[in-house]
Amino acid sequence: MPVVKKTVAIHPIMDHYVRKLQAILVDKGWNATYSTVLNYMILYHVLDVSNRKQNPKVVKILQDFLNDRESIEQIQTEDRMAEYLEQSRKRIRERYIT
Repeated sequence: MPVVKKTVAIHPIMDHYVRKLQAILVDKGWNATYSTVLNYMILYHVLDVSNRKQNPKVVKILQDFLNDRESIEQIQTEDRMAEYLEQSRKRIRERYIT
């Protein structure tokens, strides 16, 4: 299975719902890691949208999200910081922990 990135910046609202669903699935006895739950949510919505017309309210919310420059910039900043930290750790391991 391909791993796109080790880290992904998640909006706090999305993180809240991923963790909420994770707790529900764990309570029901599933082995639900954060990545599993995030993939589950994405897959559910991809399949749901592919089988029906999108709700206009949902389309509006998604458009508002994409137009929310502050949130998008915050997510992108967190993503860049995570990538920078990962690259720094990698260089430190290569130079000093080999």
